[in-house]
Formats: sequence, structure tokens, C-alpha cells
Amino acid sequence: MVNAGGILTIAKKECRIQLRYRVVWINFALTPFFMLAPWVLTAKMFSPDFGEAVLVGSLMWYWLNQYFFGVQEAFEDEREEGTLISIALTPISLLEFLIGKGMWILVECVYITGVTMLIFWALGISQAISPQMFAVYILSGLYTFAFSILWGALVLQFRRIAGINFITQEILGIASGVTANINAYPRLMRTVAYILPLTYTIKIGREILLGRTFFEVLPDLAILTIITFLYFSIGTVLLKRAENNLRSMGGWEAW
Repeated sequence: MVNAGGILTIAKKECRIQLRYRVVWINFALTPFFMLAPWVLTAKMFSPDFGEAVLVGSLMWYWLNQYFFGVQEAFEDEREEGTLISIALTPISLLEFLIGKGMWILVECVYITGVTMLIFWALGISQAISPQMFAVYILSGLYTFAFSILWGALVLQFRRIAGINFITQEILGIASGVTANINAYPRLMRTVAYILPLTYTIKIGREILLGRTFFEVLPDLAILTIITFLYFSIGTVLLKRAENNLRSMGGWEAW
């Protein structure tokens, strides 16, 4: 049975901490634009539609960026604050702990995406920033979070891989077609792309951008749901295994 109260407690704790650092919200508001603008505006020089499509992929990749860093640093932050052991002693699993963290990251991502969309709107990007697309970005974020649980489990099990977080995100972004159509990729790279949830969220987002209906994107949504569920299931198993090892062997502070 899911400990809903514990999950909400973790989310509220994150909220209270993050709201104390108000300057960080300025960083949240502006950094995504400066990271994404070179790709989007360069693409727009070739074609306005290309610029819109790149913005869709870039925003979805940024959600992955936030969730991958969020779940990875969830353990390190608590260790540095000296509260990881306290959490381990509470009647809450690490999966529920990450879900609580993920709820707060959702709030951050909604804020980041909203502000970034406003800035791009001022620069002439219009179709990719509609309310409908905003809802698509949030939906893609939920799938991304489920996928990131696998990364969080791997970081807890093999802590040194935390050092390749950023390059992992870059590889996932390129393979998923953030700035390109994966149909132009070699067969091997397309094969990799088809097993990544980000590929399908980007594809669905661009299809909706072109005016496709929900029923027209349903096949891709079904595939996305299935593979995300598989990654989430594997992630929860690995996370539970790592948690059990920590509880039996110790080493909560070893990082």
C-alpha cells in the first residue's frame, strides 16, 4: 500500500526548502531559455515550422534534464543535509521518497516551461506554446519521471555513474531526435531511438503540433505507455534491491 501521507510530506518539505531560495527562481526562469534558444532560433532561420518542432523537442528534453538531476541528487542532497538516515528510519520506501521529490520537480518544471514559453512567444514562436501544447509538455513530464526512476535506481546502486548524468542526458536527447527527425538516422541509431520514451513524447508532441488528433497519436501513446511501464518496473525492482542492500549492509553515508 502506497504511503500517500509520506509522499506528500516529502513534497511539502521540498516546497518549504526551495521557496527559501528565491533567487534560484530567477535562474529557473532564464537559464532554460539560454540553453534552448541557440537550437530553436537556428532552426527557425531555416524554417519557422522547424523552429517550432525543435522547441517541442527541446522543452521535453529539458523536463528529462530536470528529472534526471532531481532523482539523482535526491539522495546526495539528503546525505549532505544529514537527513538521509532519518528518511531511512521512517516508514517510507525510497520509491515513495522519490515520488515525493518528483511531485515538487513537477511544480518546478511547470514554472520553467511556462516562463520559457512566454519568452519564446515574445520572439515569434507561437504554435509550440499554445495551452494544448503546455498540457502535452506536462503529460510528457509524467512519463519522463517514471523513466527517471530507473536512472535513480542505477545511481543508488552504482554511485559512480552519477558522474555521467549530463552526458547520458545529451545522448538520450540526440538519440531521441530533439533537434532532428529520427527518420534521417542510420538504422542502428533508429533502433536505439525506438526504445527510448523521450522519442515517443517528442514524436507525439510534434504530431499534435501539426494538428493530429488524440486518436491519430494513440498508437504511439500506447507504445510509450508500455515501454515506460517496463522501465519504471525495472527501476522499482532495482531501487528496492539497492534499498534492501543498504538496510542490511549499511553505507547510507558512503558516497
